[in-house]
Amino acid sequence: MKLKKLICCILFLAVIVMTFTACQNPFSGFLDEEENTEITVVVGSNERIDGSFRETVIYYKKASGMIVPLMKNIPWEEGIAKSALMQLVDKESLRKELHQLGLLPVLPEGTKIIGMSINEGVGKINFSTEVLSYDSESAERAMIKAIVYTLTEFETIDKVQILVEGNKLSKLRYGTVVAKYVERENINMLSELKNSEIPVIVYYKANVNTGEKLYVPVTKGISALKPDIRSALVALVESVPEGKGLISSIPVGVTVNDVFVKDGIAYVDLSEEIKLISGDLELQQAIIVSIGLTLKEIESTINQVRILSYGEQITLEDEVELTIPTFSNTR
Repeated sequence: MKLKKLICCILFLAVIVMTFTACQNPFSGFLDEEENTEITVVVGSNERIDGSFRETVIYYKKASGMIVPLMKNIPWEEGIAKSALMQLVDKESLRKELHQLGLLPVLPEGTKIIGMSINEGVGKINFSTEVLSYDSESAERAMIKAIVYTLTEFETIDKVQILVEGNKLSKLRYGTVVAKYVERENINMLSELKNSEIPVIVYYKANVNTGEKLYVPVTKGISALKPDIRSALVALVESVPEGKGLISSIPVGVTVNDVFVKDGIAYVDLSEEIKLISGDLELQQAIIVSIGLTLKEIESTINQVRILSYGEQITLEDEVELTIPTFSNTR
């Protein structure tokens, strides 16, 4: 009797397995279905979901053409990377939202994402023809940069391949090469690097008429063998790029004495001119954020900033938040 029951159980399981197998495409192993397949982006250890929303960094542009990261809570759904890209598409409601920050959408109005896939770190996106409806070289560069930087915020994507109506393009109208994969490279670099220079990213505050706070990453060149926090700090303190609506919160004449990190705190020792910020809460906070974001690009373990001058800690207003924000800009 027990033997009969065992045989029945085995036959029952075999029927289930055969039924499940029959439902699959028997040719799936031979077909390249990647372009139209929606791949779920796995949430990494440093990505946070709040209820049904995900904290997602989207890149928009300023009128100057520079791209700016903005963290937004977008509805969590399968194919979240595609949803993030749709946040870039120009529409009236988005323009109104971004106007407060002095930002603009980067994908032309009416742009659709026909398909998207992620495979071995490559995000492949198939756009409709509307994606080509821009009218300047600056708009073209900002669009490609924003697409790449937005998608590579996801841990599963390292580089991007762009198609239009399923077709690979060698280059776009104003010469941007997209024949192969496009990767992150020197965000908002305003001048070419000299032969002996290497790039570092520093953060300046943007001039926003509405009074909103906005921090913009800029690539500058330094003369060093490899990026380090002191060289990055020196690059930040040096003159701010002109004509781009950027502001350096650090007083003119300030120089760097030293900078070191202990237990996640960056101790930044500056010349005596830094004492000019005394009593100015907004200026003090902007300096902490600008320095903190810059140093964290080099050493991600830094979470707080202390300002010193010749070894003596500068007194800041009690309301100043010394912890570096997780995101440079939020909405």
